[in-house]
Amino acid sequence: MANVLFHTARAAYRGGVLDAVLCYGNRQTEIPSRCIRPIRFQPVKVLSFLKSRYYYTLKRMTLDRRGVSYLRRRGCNLFHGWTTECIRSLEEAKRIGAKTIVERPAPHPRTAWRLLTEEYERWGVPFPRDGGSRWLRNIDWRYRDEVIAPREFDLADRIVVQSEFGVRSFLEQGVPSDKLVLLPRAVEPGEYSLRPPSAKGLFRVLFVGTVCLRKGFLDLLHAWAGLDLPDGELRVVGEIHEEIVPFLEPYRDRSSIRFLGHRKEGVARLYSDSSVFVLPSITEGSAKSTYEAMAAGLPVITTLNAGSVVRDQTDGFIVPIRDPDAIREKLLYLYRNRKTAGEMGESGRARVASFSWETFENRVIELHSGLLGGPAEAGKGGQVPRTELS
Repeated sequence: MANVLFHTARAAYRGGVLDAVLCYGNRQTEIPSRCIRPIRFQPVKVLSFLKSRYYYTLKRMTLDRRGVSYLRRRGCNLFHGWTTECIRSLEEAKRIGAKTIVERPAPHPRTAWRLLTEEYERWGVPFPRDGGSRWLRNIDWRYRDEVIAPREFDLADRIVVQSEFGVRSFLEQGVPSDKLVLLPRAVEPGEYSLRPPSAKGLFRVLFVGTVCLRKGFLDLLHAWAGLDLPDGELRVVGEIHEEIVPFLEPYRDRSSIRFLGHRKEGVARLYSDSSVFVLPSITEGSAKSTYEAMAAGLPVITTLNAGSVVRDQTDGFIVPIRDPDAIREKLLYLYRNRKTAGEMGESGRARVASFSWETFENRVIELHSGLLGGPAEAGKGGQVPRTELS
């Protein structure tokens, strides 16, 4: 059970409306097992040899079919699902008169794919495309995103998005504003320690995320290469995509750049031991790493498209996408003004404290209650409305 699903499910349980969570695994103990419906035997495992763009789609479709089966047997008052994996469940939920919510942890598909296509063309990299049979194309992750997801949006009473950038992308596609719910991500600030402010010493710039074109990493790399700070260090944490490997070769031997690879442990320490965090994403839902950096008291340089809660010139800087010069300018400013950098970090830490998981869950409870008619109507007739999460 992924983190966002867990907190959404716990919110439904706290709100007294949770009937079932359909998922592939359950290691948590806070939500009673009677509310969890894990898929223990996955029929698609026999197809695990397929590329991930097909295999994971099949897993989502299996989850969707299980949702339909459950709804036909038990019904529900409210269905809460995630984009590209609940089209049939949504159709069944609408058929039985239930309210429906779809979460979209990314901008609208048309916006996201346009930006990605432009970025690949910008760097002269062939865009990853489906080259399989007609049957495989129907389960390709891009087909699901471009064709199935918009149908899910049409069926949903509410669409949950994670950032103002996400909201704007839906509005640009003609989705009514009253259908959209802005629900940012969350973080637990207590898990990240503050870095003591320092006017001297190493100036460590941190990037955390997949090293790929979508994250705008090459813009950061070019910005950093143009600075050549004598006591500066760029630390890169994340798996490197093959698409970007050729662009990294000229920088591999630079002592001021450290590629630390993907890390499951110790990332919190890297935040607290850094001076600035940079994430110049081209398209994103709401990057978790920006919340973590703010919780660690780091000034953040990012883009509007990263979907962060950073306030420009208060918690860091919002720069345009595809603008290495702007990144370089802001890095140099923070390098020369360590006290201001520290103040921005403190401001960001104070701001992100209001984006806790408890706050997130309370907002989910409000969302569910509002769709179910509020507390008075929710308890009508002594029956607790049931919510299915898939």
